Amino acid sequence: MFLHIGDSRIVFLDELIGIFNLGSNENEDNKQFLEYAADDSELKRRDYENDKSFVVTAENVYFSPISSSTLAKREEK
Repeated sequence: MFLHIGDSRIVFLDELIGIFNLGSNENEDNKQFLEYAADDSELKRRDYENDKSFVVTAENVYFSPISSSTLAKREEK
């Protein structure tokens, strides 16, 4: 199965590690994680500033314009 994370992008559920609120990047752990992912070039950043969440998979980190709670609900279905 897969999860649509917005903008015609999907993530396979067996590769999904976590879905996080981008507003929580004020949390020191999330901030450090995103900085590390950017340094490691695993970050799949788009040009949009409307992103509300980030999705961590086994190999990449994706930003999504869809809220983390909505993505979590989609995952449950």
